[in-house]
Amino acid sequence: MDEGAEVDASTIEILKSPAAMMAVISGGALGISAILQPSRVTGLSLCPIFHFTGVLCPFCGMTRSFVSITHARFSEALDYNLGSPLIYGAFVWMLYASIRDLRLKQYGAIPSAPKWLYLAWLWVTIPIFAWLFWSRWLSNLF
Repeated sequence: MDEGAEVDASTIEILKSPAAMMAVISGGALGISAILQPSRVTGLSLCPIFHFTGVLCPFCGMTRSFVSITHARFSEALDYNLGSPLIYGAFVWMLYASIRDLRLKQYGAIPSAPKWLYLAWLWVTIPIFAWLFWSRWLSNLF
């Protein structure tokens, strides 16, 4: 009976690991974007900021863009949100890294990216979302 308890405890430890949680979150987002059809989400807006203010936030259009990228409609995805391919790529990387760490039995740490990849991603992502913040939000205030 003790062996069963140990197996159950180790299984629970694995399921609570950062790698498993990251795999569920990133895999879930990518999986849902594969299930949804681009033609069905055209008018979809889940953004609470948009619903409260009527102003597009830097992340508005991200859901529609994820669905478009998954279905290989890249120009449509960029129309919804210019920064979405960068976030989509981060989700793909997080899914890959979390599955890699789970296979290597590295349960304790959050899956990470090589420093050069992370820094390059930041150098591109921050200016794009700063521009989106300016063009969608701040420019409306002035």
